[in-house]
Amino acid sequence: MNTPLHTNSEHQNAAFGFALADSTVLAEAQLLVSDSKASQTLQLDIDPQRLLRDGRKVSVIAQPLESPVNRQDAHIIYGQELAYVQYAVNLKPDSTISIASIEGVEQPVHLGWSAFTEGEYELRISLHMKTPRIAEGTLEPEQIAMVKYAQVITVYISLFLAEAASLNSPSQAVWSRNHHVFDSYGRAGFILADLPRLAKRVEELIGPGNHNLIEQFAEGDLSDTLLEEGLMAMAWGVTPWCYSLYSAPDKQSARMIAVDKLGDEPERQGIYCMDPSIQQLSIVPANELAYWPACVQNDWPVIDVAGEGETLHMDLYTQICESVNGLHENPLPSFVLTRSQGKPEVILPLMDVVIVEET
Repeated sequence: MNTPLHTNSEHQNAAFGFALADSTVLAEAQLLVSDSKASQTLQLDIDPQRLLRDGRKVSVIAQPLESPVNRQDAHIIYGQELAYVQYAVNLKPDSTISIASIEGVEQPVHLGWSAFTEGEYELRISLHMKTPRIAEGTLEPEQIAMVKYAQVITVYISLFLAEAASLNSPSQAVWSRNHHVFDSYGRAGFILADLPRLAKRVEELIGPGNHNLIEQFAEGDLSDTLLEEGLMAMAWGVTPWCYSLYSAPDKQSARMIAVDKLGDEPERQGIYCMDPSIQQLSIVPANELAYWPACVQNDWPVIDVAGEGETLHMDLYTQICESVNGLHENPLPSFVLTRSQGKPEVILPLMDVVIVEET
């Protein structure tokens, strides 16, 4: 089995991680903790309640931390907390930690952590499930199965010194619902915009009344003008899928984003001009632009974009859920938003974004 590793400690995320197409194969998995002088290996259940047997796409993230993650932050980043367990362990400098008993994987998967400071540690394991926001409304029976297929479980493993485990006085949460949006979008993709400002400018450019902005974007220079004036960003022509949009509240918090391959270059990079006064953007499915300006009145999800820079970056990372029991591999795509000082030298919108090859 190929298990991608986060190896670049200078990047946003210095974590170990891999993903599987079916959480069921992790239901009996254990963390093995051992060292060269130990007569026995410590075996710790990852999922004591066997909740993973229900079957979902699953991402495993493991991070050594200076202090435990606030559980409210974890709820926003990874989804609703399903289960939580914490183990006390004594580690030596040569201790090793690995994941064993994964169905279909013969050898233990080593986390790669090494050279521990000897002492008492806490190993915290929490299970989270993120569900697309479309499921917050009333669903038809056939939609329920689609939502289950879209849901993603994260097994979040963190290690920190026992003295840092201030469970009775947790740190203040910094992530909010507006820093992570997980939802389903169709073939056209989506735009990010300050809608009142965008609506005013569109009316100035093409006049009042009902318009099909999809056609307007295709036939003229309207989209170029709006991009150049920093009024919107777009991901256009995206494979229909569920994906996350992250915008961390600060640089330190960005280290917590559970996206595989953050030590590598993103698969695709979008670069946009953004008015420095804009701090929050609505996420509008691109197909809704056919009904302009009526779509502006809808209650779209919003995402905060912290900072004062005039350049907005939208980077696409895709974690692959590998199959060990015959299921199809699946991608877990995430768009990560950041901003930087100065105007961009070039505007580079994300166009024709292939998340999964369609047959």
